[in-house]
Amino acid sequence: METIKVYTPEEAAQTLKTDTKTILSEIQAGHLEAFRVGSDWRTTEQSIMDFVARGGSRPTDSAIPRPISPHTKLQKAPGFQYMWPNGLTEEYPLAYEGTSDDSARHFEVKIGIGEREMAGRNRKRVLVLLNGRPTVEFAGADDFETSDLVASLITLPNKSRLKTHQPIPKEYRSFDVRQYNSLIKGPRAAKTMAVVAKIDDLDTMVSHAVNRAIYRDDL
Repeated sequence: METIKVYTPEEAAQTLKTDTKTILSEIQAGHLEAFRVGSDWRTTEQSIMDFVARGGSRPTDSAIPRPISPHTKLQKAPGFQYMWPNGLTEEYPLAYEGTSDDSARHFEVKIGIGEREMAGRNRKRVLVLLNGRPTVEFAGADDFETSDLVASLITLPNKSRLKTHQPIPKEYRSFDVRQYNSLIKGPRAAKTMAVVAKIDDLDTMVSHAVNRAIYRDDL
């Protein structure tokens, strides 16, 4: 049997001339193939070589494709207001609506884009409603004016947030997943993991919302 050369994250970091935190981030994002031994991450020499050959920080071929977005149909819609249970009413001057379907599920989709103060500053804000229920929210990154990036926290089926040391669920392996406070800094900015998308990437927003709805059984 051929011997497999196995690396700890620290050893992989030394090989790639970076730090352990970056290696763990690449593993969490699905860019560097790895496996767990108990609670510890390990990777292999071949995985490191494949990572370099692909050009570095890109998803692996084993990434799971987003299952819903090919069946999502959206069109521009009039702006709208949404009143939260606490009585706060928010304006969404830019809006889209439509449907998202597969063989087992049907969702009525509505997306609103506006602004709100979050993490100490006014930010772009996106609200995705499925079947009339607010499902996920995105907030503009600190550098939104130049990057157009927004981020939305990932909540697991057990209602906890996806932490940096946890593996990315298979439903999210094809997404751009990063630590929330690496893009959004300020008071109460979460330190857990988030989906990152361009402001016009409605497919990603809807796919994230559908994952969340399925996790909490909004079928």
